[in-house]
Amino acid sequence: MNRKQIAILLAASAIAGTLSAVTFQTRFEQEYVRFSRPGAPAAVFPSKGLQFCFKVRHRAMIGFPRDVAAWAECEGALRSAGATGRFKRDAALVSGGAFLSLLAGVAAFGGALRQLPPIKVTRGAKLHRGRKARAALKRAARAEIRLSGRGLAFPPGVALSRDRETRHFLISGGVGSGKTQTLRSLILAAMQRGDHVLVLDTKGDMTRDLPGDIILLAPQDARSAVWHVAADCRTRQDARELASRFIPRSSDPMWSEAAREIFVTCVVSLQAEKPGAWTWAALYARAILEPEALLGLARTYHPAAVQLLSEPSSKTTMSILTTFKAHLHSIEALAEAWNETNDRLFPTSRWLAETGPTVPIVVQRDGRFPQLSNAWISGLIGLIASHVGSPSFSESTKRRVWLFLDEFPQLEQMDDFSALLDLGRSKGVCVVLTAQDASQIRIRYGRDQTSSWTSMIGTQIICRMNVGEGADDVSRALGLQEIEKPVRSESYSGGKYSKSISMQPSMRPVITPSEIASRLGPRRGGVRVLLVGIGEDYHEVDLPYVDLPPVREAHVPADWTTGNASPRRPGGRRPLIATPLLTPDDLCRIRKPKPEDFDA
Repeated sequence: MNRKQIAILLAASAIAGTLSAVTFQTRFEQEYVRFSRPGAPAAVFPSKGLQFCFKVRHRAMIGFPRDVAAWAECEGALRSAGATGRFKRDAALVSGGAFLSLLAGVAAFGGALRQLPPIKVTRGAKLHRGRKARAALKRAARAEIRLSGRGLAFPPGVALSRDRETRHFLISGGVGSGKTQTLRSLILAAMQRGDHVLVLDTKGDMTRDLPGDIILLAPQDARSAVWHVAADCRTRQDARELASRFIPRSSDPMWSEAAREIFVTCVVSLQAEKPGAWTWAALYARAILEPEALLGLARTYHPAAVQLLSEPSSKTTMSILTTFKAHLHSIEALAEAWNETNDRLFPTSRWLAETGPTVPIVVQRDGRFPQLSNAWISGLIGLIASHVGSPSFSESTKRRVWLFLDEFPQLEQMDDFSALLDLGRSKGVCVVLTAQDASQIRIRYGRDQTSSWTSMIGTQIICRMNVGEGADDVSRALGLQEIEKPVRSESYSGGKYSKSISMQPSMRPVITPSEIASRLGPRRGGVRVLLVGIGEDYHEVDLPYVDLPPVREAHVPADWTTGNASPRRPGGRRPLIATPLLTPDDLCRIRKPKPEDFDA
């Protein structure tokens, strides 16, 4: 018999005993009154007589002679008053309730005697669940808060420390496991505080549902602002970083590296001739110049590329130019989408430098244009990483810049991304990555790089994973715990049997792959996740659902995606840094959980 069954029996015993006592008070502590017919005197049986008859009836059933005689007199008096039937029904209710209460209590007591002692964890991390998990999480978080101050509330009702925010987050889980709900909770908490927020939207739901105003960066969407690349790409090294995003590494690196040098030539020439004012269209116009013109630019602005272009008719130069021009389709698309008719410019460098609240930046990836999306989004994040890694971006304990990168492994490999995790911590940069499991990141970045990143990420949020390699990896990573398990044994000695309970040491996983697949994920009241990294133990908690009504369309096709030409709009181009339309109180009401969510 387990603890739950014992608790049910004790509850049943208490209920039956209470009903029996209430019945006795209401039925036997007041007199019986019966009217035989209208106008006739009432037959009254006093309460003390009822109680006396109740007692002698039960003793008479056992066989005590004196009580048998007394019950015979009581029975006659009850019959005379016409109360025999009512008395027997009331007595049966009281006696039955008392008997059931006693029976349930005895069964619970017997089950408790046979109950084995609980398993004791002697070494290793413990797994806390339910209310105990929330209480243990609060204790662990309070210890960190005393050192670095109070940060965001996550899960709702539990404040994290400010130091933990900049140690980054990794949310892992399969399809439909609750990653998006977990991500929304963190996003709204950061918005509520007025932090800088950049969200990578892979499904369109963030574009559609985030409350208030947003700045949308999506060349395939008619509402998109323009990434002001000229303001962010100011140096030769920035140009190299941008080139690596738009010209991926080839099987023979010589061709891709040479093509990147030509790309750098085009960008560096624009940096010199139109500092901070060149456009995607100007970059595309430079890129499609004849080889002789490109050679002239190289001689003037980027001598490292001169040797690559010095013999335009050679097979080597033609192969390099072919590699270069084969990857210009993304630049061409951006030149058409983010043309000079769009005067809403967004420079990430100015956004990072802003000290006041800003509206969320939503970077939308479109699965219809994977190469285009991966190229410009990776370029944007790569330049942010370069800017964060620069000494000009000062350290700060007050600044908070959040990068929420949903389905991170879908982006192209970014060599400088480590700067966001390593150097960004002291500068107030908080990175939140989501992936189905660590193997997706290993495929893109390799085992060593993935292991290095996971060691730098301070908080891991594990959602449901199907039984397989991902769940096995998580179970192994969380480790084993040494336990003492009670074992009941029986021995025979001297003609007698004896029973004993002993505690035997053994090892077991903190959580098994099957538990990761069955216990975590969406539930009736929220999403159940496993928090790892806050304190020495692990905490299984329920996050309340974040229901956001649609605010805008998820996607409005840009003209270039439908073949329609976009009309030129009057007016100059201006940098776009907007302030939020929603107050922190508005966001608090949106994110506020129900009272029952805190008792999960």
